[in-house]
Amino acid sequence: MVKRSLQASLTGIQEAKRAFTLKGWTQDNLAGEVNLKTRQPIWRFFSGRPVERHTFIELCLVLELNRREIATSPPAEFLELEEYALPSVSDIERLVEQVRCLRRATPTQRFDKMKSNNTRS
Repeated sequence: MVKRSLQASLTGIQEAKRAFTLKGWTQDNLAGEVNLKTRQPIWRFFSGRPVERHTFIELCLVLELNRREIATSPPAEFLELEEYALPSVSDIERLVEQVRCLRRATPTQRFDKMKSNNTRS
């Protein structure tokens, strides 16, 4: 089962603080980058307390850190980028074609409906 929260190790915290300092941000800036409403998860992360899994992952991404190296005893199922897997080009092309087909059908259906209404008059 996947753990719901993760925490940074002591060396991970030091590395995270170093990356944070290099960015030149405040905790408010970092919270904004990760779409957090408060700084509390940022404080918890930097003090080695558990934070929600997705918050931990986002913080590591924004600070350009390897989350496997930062986390205290990372779970075995801690995936690299599969969690944020982007759709393949073929998936996108297939979706685009589906939308095009739907958009093409709509004007034709409207025209047929207008045509049938005009013949009734």
